[in-house]
Amino acid sequence: MSFIAAFLAGSFAYLGFAPNSIWIAPIISLFILNTVLDDKLLIKRIGLSQVFGLGLLLPTQIWTGTYVGNAPWILLAVIQSILFWPFAIRFKRKRNINALLFAFSAVVMELLLRTIPFTGFGWSRLSFTQVNGPLAAIYPFLGCVGVIFVMAFLGSARRLFPISLVLLIVLGLNFIPASNRTGSSLRIALVQGGVKDLGLNFNAKPREVFNSHLLTTINGVKPNTVNLIIWPENAADVDLYQYPDVRSSIVELSKSLNTPILIGGISRSNGQLRNISAFFDPDISMVYTKRYLTPFGEYIPLRSFLQKFTNLTNQVEDFKAGLQNNSVIISENSAQVFICYELLNDSFVRDVDSDFLIVQTNNATFGNTKQLDQELQIARVRALETGREVAYVSTTGITSFINSDGSIKSQIPKFQAAVLIDSVQMNGNQNLSGKLSIYPELFSISMILFLLIRNRRFA
Repeated sequence: MSFIAAFLAGSFAYLGFAPNSIWIAPIISLFILNTVLDDKLLIKRIGLSQVFGLGLLLPTQIWTGTYVGNAPWILLAVIQSILFWPFAIRFKRKRNINALLFAFSAVVMELLLRTIPFTGFGWSRLSFTQVNGPLAAIYPFLGCVGVIFVMAFLGSARRLFPISLVLLIVLGLNFIPASNRTGSSLRIALVQGGVKDLGLNFNAKPREVFNSHLLTTINGVKPNTVNLIIWPENAADVDLYQYPDVRSSIVELSKSLNTPILIGGISRSNGQLRNISAFFDPDISMVYTKRYLTPFGEYIPLRSFLQKFTNLTNQVEDFKAGLQNNSVIISENSAQVFICYELLNDSFVRDVDSDFLIVQTNNATFGNTKQLDQELQIARVRALETGREVAYVSTTGITSFINSDGSIKSQIPKFQAAVLIDSVQMNGNQNLSGKLSIYPELFSISMILFLLIRNRRFA
C-alpha cells in the first residue's frame, strides 16, 4: 500500500503544473511522501522515493513522446525517477531533523534533475508550480531553490512553531519590493504566425512558416509604431544564409516599418544544423546560437539504443549548441534571449544582467499538448526570479507579455495567427536570487553531510 500511496502522491503533485496550476497540490504530495517514508528501512525508502518520482514524471512529461513514440518518454521518466533517491535520507525517530533533511534533500533532488542526465531535464521541478500561490514571494529572494526548500519543509514539519515561523517569513516577503524599474519602456510587437501542420515536420514545406509570419507582420504592424518586432523560434524555416531572397525580404520589411526585427531561424555552419536568433537592423547585426539544446527535440540521447525500439528517432536531426551569450541592444536597452528550452538552465537565469527578457519558442514541435502551458508557467517563474518583464513569443502559442511579478499582462490564444503589441518596462537591477548563484544548493549538500555526520544513526 505504501508504494501505491507514493505513486499516487507523485501523480497528485502533477496538478501543480499548468494548465491545472493547483499550487497546494505539490505541497500535499510532499506531505504524503514524507509520511509514507517514516519508519521504513533504507532500501524501501529508496524504492518509495523513486516510485513517487515516477508518479510525477510520467504525466508531466508525457508530451515528450508525442512524435517520437512512448519509449523515449518512459525511459526518460524511469531514469529521472532515480534522481528522487535523496528523499530517502532520514533518521529513525528524529522528526525535527528529518524535516530539515527532507527539505535539503528536495533541493538536491532538483539540482540533479536540472543537471543529469543528458545535461539535465528540469522541466518537472516542483519549484515551478508556485507562481500563483503565496510562496511566489520567495522567487525574487531565494529563487527556485528557496521555493522547493519551503515546500518540502512545510510538507514534512510536524511542530507548529517552525511552520508558523516559515509562514510568517513568507508573509513578510510579500510586502518587500523585489526589484526596481528604471522608468523607461519599449513598445514591442510579438508575432505569432502559426504553422499549418503540428509536429516534427512543421516546416516540411520550405518558406510556409516564414511566409505566415511575414504576412502576419505586414498586416499587424504599422511603420514607426514599435521599437522592436520579435518572431518566435524557427519562424524562418529556411537557412537565412542560404536563401538570400528570404533574408532580403526581412531587410526590406525592417526598412519599411523602420523597426528592427529579431528572427528565430535555422542555419547550417560547417554542415551542422544550428538554432539561431538573428537581429535585423535592417540587415543582420547580431546572431545568437542556442546554447542549451532540448533532448528528444533537438537531439536524441542514446540514439543507437533507442533506434532498437522505434524508428521515429530518425525524424529528429541533431543540432549543434552555441557557445556565446549575445544580448540584443535596442535604443540603449539590452535584452537577454532565451530560446525555448534554455528557460530551464538556472545558470543562464542567474547570469542575467539585461533590462528585460526575450523568450522565443516553437511549441509546434509538441502539438496541442500541455507543454505549451507548462513552458509559459516556467517563463513566469523566471520573470519573478530575475525581476524582469518577459516578451514571450511562440509559433503556436501561448504568446504573452509577462510582468516582473509573474502575472500575464496580455496574450494571444493558442493557434491564432496574430500580432501582440504592448510596452515592456526596463529593469537593470539584479535580484537577490541571482546574486546567491549556486551557493544555496551547495549549502544544502553541506547541511545534509553535516547532519549525517553529527547524528551517525542513519538507517
